[in-house]
Amino acid sequence: MSETLNIAEVASKISKDIFRVFRWHTHPRKDDNFTCADSSHTSGRGKAKSEHPTDVVFSYQDPYAAARVHLLCDLKSYKASSITSLAARKALQSLAMSVECAEHSDEWKEKFAVAVDEPHAVRGLLFVHNHDGGYAKVFKDELAKVNVKTLVMRDGIYIHYLGPEDVNRLFDIATDILRLIALDELPKSYSFYYPDLVLSRRVGNVWDQQATIEVLAGPFVIIKYPPENGQGGGYLIYYNRAGATITEFEYLIDCLSRFQILDSGDKIRIRVSHSEVVESYKSNFEFAVNRYAKSWALDNERSGRIQSIEIDRVQCNVSSYNPGDCGWR
Repeated sequence: MSETLNIAEVASKISKDIFRVFRWHTHPRKDDNFTCADSSHTSGRGKAKSEHPTDVVFSYQDPYAAARVHLLCDLKSYKASSITSLAARKALQSLAMSVECAEHSDEWKEKFAVAVDEPHAVRGLLFVHNHDGGYAKVFKDELAKVNVKTLVMRDGIYIHYLGPEDVNRLFDIATDILRLIALDELPKSYSFYYPDLVLSRRVGNVWDQQATIEVLAGPFVIIKYPPENGQGGGYLIYYNRAGATITEFEYLIDCLSRFQILDSGDKIRIRVSHSEVVESYKSNFEFAVNRYAKSWALDNERSGRIQSIEIDRVQCNVSSYNPGDCGWR
């Protein structure tokens, strides 16, 4: 019973501190197993599996696929020395088998309220948190050591991951969003922004969009907010790069132009969320603005819009997912 209570407590805390801010739905059922229906699924010792675990299920509406994405999440919390490629491989293999069965399991879909008569997708999410704060490596490098070809996984299975640095960054962004709302610098009615792309068009109301896992793991997160309390609407952009070069900022400005954000006339704020932002990031951004305006021969009005963009950094916080406090397994 304590195992169930511990996982339920941690999942609730993660949902409250991070994913609720990104508008994900958290299913109230947590730390529940379901029956394995694939005889080829075995444990590390070769014993046939009888069931698979589900720590928590998050879901959101994909703005381009017009389908609801259900993320079967495996929550992990390790001390720094335990975050290894071997541990990552073991977790990925277990998660892959869980997703394989969940895709076709009526039991799992009934437990976690998956509307089978509507477009949907079931994917895996490996969530790795470092509870002692001593992990200084890049989790992606550990994953690169895993030979994914040796994983027993059916074609078409999607597995996402958030490593310790991702978890800390998302915690910082979520905390920053809540702080801006408390200071009346961001309305509660914000939405995540998805422009129409060349091969894809956004589905749904522009003001009712959730953050996708691809966006949260990508180079920037764009928030659009409406006018409220006499203040104009605008865009808030969390930038996941160090700001070390002028070129990277030129690329960011060009993206904003292609997304029709520069032409909106709305206020644009950039908040650098990278953990190792360089001290010269503001100077590099100013150089990029001037270079971009000159290279594209922008008129005074468009040049003024770019120069009015505000840029600042997100203050880093310390997440509180300690095993003693939260009961991580």
